[in-house]
Amino acid sequence: MVDRIRMGFVIPGDGNWSGGINYLRTVLATIRAELSGQITARLFISPDQRTLAEATFAPLLEVPVILDDRVAGAGSGTRALAAILTGRDRGMADLALAHGIDLMFESARFYGNRFPVPVLSWIPDFQHKYLPNLFGRVAWWKRELGFRAQCAGGREILLSSQAAQADCEQFYPAARGRTHVARFATSVPLAEVVARMHTVRADHDLPERFFFLPNQFWEHKNHRIVVAALRLIAEQGRLADTPPVILSGATADPRNPQLFATVMRQVNAAGLAEKFRHLGHIPYLDVLALNMTALAVVNPSRFEGWASSVEEAKAMGSPMILSDIPVHHEQAPSARFFGPDDASSLVAVLQEAARLPGRPPLDPSFAAETLHRKAFAVALRSAVAATGVQVP
Repeated sequence: MVDRIRMGFVIPGDGNWSGGINYLRTVLATIRAELSGQITARLFISPDQRTLAEATFAPLLEVPVILDDRVAGAGSGTRALAAILTGRDRGMADLALAHGIDLMFESARFYGNRFPVPVLSWIPDFQHKYLPNLFGRVAWWKRELGFRAQCAGGREILLSSQAAQADCEQFYPAARGRTHVARFATSVPLAEVVARMHTVRADHDLPERFFFLPNQFWEHKNHRIVVAALRLIAEQGRLADTPPVILSGATADPRNPQLFATVMRQVNAAGLAEKFRHLGHIPYLDVLALNMTALAVVNPSRFEGWASSVEEAKAMGSPMILSDIPVHHEQAPSARFFGPDDASSLVAVLQEAARLPGRPPLDPSFAAETLHRKAFAVALRSAVAATGVQVP
């Protein structure tokens, strides 16, 4: 019998990217549950990631995290350039060999085309192609050159949607024949979420009826369209009858540091503070409980690779109000949709949802999470096997 393969991981974005953290959490949970007989995960972290790793990822690992100074900056910046020039990120190569890694997982990094073990690259989306105005020239080219290196280097490329796969093969033809779609499915502790539902509204001083928008406050997440819709509702004199939009998530957009403060000033000036309320960065269990308690989960994003808030809503049977972009239709075709630049269409959808008596209770036999997670596990295993690593 072939031994389980050892798959190496590094935290995407150095821990500052919640989407990458959620994705890694999903991958590690899937390996630990559905693929435990075939794959064992090893997580490499730098010293400054220790608290995050032990709180977020350690429970999903069967062995302790591997702490090493060489992880800091691995595959990025000057080390990515060195990997392009020499063929490998030497520090990560040494770590992979020392710990018997059979396959390295690469995201937002580049370890080189002559890395000593096979590499599976996850590319979350191609936002810089569609929204180039959100990237400075240096940031745009850094992202572009990284993707070009990954796609031209013979790697197998993992993508989260058919929309992203089509983009990848259009923008980087060298990747054709080596792309794989694995629609990640968030692992949700349903019993804990149901228990938290009974107290979460009171703890955050929320009304019985509200909409929930749990996205990071980044420009492309398009919070402004929600404010514009609430303004229109106020002009119609129907604001008092409209449930508030409750928000959560990180508020710092590294590409537009003043965004949150600017939007909230506009909200206050328009008298919308009670209808557009941000809770800040709250515990993940509270995020899930609010997702499950709300009239509907709102995602107004202009661009997504595969939205984790939507996946969480699917796992818990939550109604959804989503921007009319291709990946949302692929991810949740039964949702209510509105134009991401059309505040009046969002008004119509919010008012329609507000007239409903409330969200239906969760059927105890609801098994969407299990089905989605199993499908993700099958697709992930297939992509791993395509690297040439022999999977048991």
